[in-house]
Amino acid sequence: MPGAVTRSPLRESNRARIVNVLRVDGPSSRGSLLKTGLSRSTVALAVDALLREGVLVEVEQPRGSHSTGRPPVHVGLNGARAAAAGVEICHGHMRFQLCNLAQDLIADRIVEIDPSTPPGDTLRVIREQVHDLLDGAGYAIESLLGVGITLPGPIQRRSGVVGRACTLKPWIGVPAATLAASVIGPRVLVDNDANLAALAEVTWGAARAAEDVAYVYTAAGIGVGLVLDGHIYAGSNGTAGELGHTTIDENGLICECGGRGCLNTVANAEAISTQLARTLGQRLPVHQVIALAEEGDVACRRALADAGRHIGTALANLYNLLDPELIVLGGNLARAGQLILEPLRESMARRAIHAGEAVPPVIVGSLHDEVAALGAAAGVLRDGDRFPLVVTDTS
Repeated sequence: MPGAVTRSPLRESNRARIVNVLRVDGPSSRGSLLKTGLSRSTVALAVDALLREGVLVEVEQPRGSHSTGRPPVHVGLNGARAAAAGVEICHGHMRFQLCNLAQDLIADRIVEIDPSTPPGDTLRVIREQVHDLLDGAGYAIESLLGVGITLPGPIQRRSGVVGRACTLKPWIGVPAATLAASVIGPRVLVDNDANLAALAEVTWGAARAAEDVAYVYTAAGIGVGLVLDGHIYAGSNGTAGELGHTTIDENGLICECGGRGCLNTVANAEAISTQLARTLGQRLPVHQVIALAEEGDVACRRALADAGRHIGTALANLYNLLDPELIVLGGNLARAGQLILEPLRESMARRAIHAGEAVPPVIVGSLHDEVAALGAAAGVLRDGDRFPLVVTDTS
């Protein structure tokens, strides 16, 4: 047909490989794009074409991120081309984060919701809120790469069914991804909150550029998001990282999962508040416990220290099995800082197999309440296979 554009599958594949690397790594030098396996000349031709078409833009690196001379010019994705939404479903509210293709946060929102709300109704609220956020940020619905959603519990890999350890009871036994796709649309990702929170810290936070990370997410339960060799590891059934159900005391309290003496029964926020209620005569939310501990209250300091030691015991076992390069503490207990980190590190060091090396650093994450929702958006932004950006060769 006269005037028709002949598209080269190989050229389109090369362009897609470059775009997908930038979706994961963010702005990069042309030299670093050689990790795609393409030749230097192929990278140069593809980058120049993508720049002309506005898929990529040049990004000047800030001074101080290089040694001497002129700041190097990197290339990155044009954020105006697409956006990704991330949603964390919590107890009593949902947090929304909207990020553009360049990994910039462009909108956020918190919406209150009753924890007993049926999943279908919750998903309809999510659909409406995401559309509203897109409209407010000036993006057409066609620009939405996808919607990532986190839940506080394991999701079975094969069936997509939410496991019984989920702390949001209406979601237990629900095929979450299938239901979400039927309500929101096919471009949807549903995963455990700790898994996606780990991805947020790797993309934007304290674990940026690390390849093997254990992210401890303390919320209603205690979970670990595992990023191994740069990818989320959820296990064959989706239950990898359920640290809160590690047995600490086989004669301890019965956990809601049916086990006895799980970490959740002695070290999560609810357990800390319950233990202190007998001493203080009232139940305090964990952020108040932390505030009192910082002011010197000995009972609150002891409760946090005990929780840290129990978490350290569980993490020693995790370290002995997986040997991560970095452990990041996030969620509601991370605000305690050294009050919980010092006893955690001490407990872990006593039990970990060192194999001639020091145990990995244990640090507090740099992202806070928004971490899981950001991770849900990161899951969409980074997954070029499931959420492709159409980059057509027009040359």
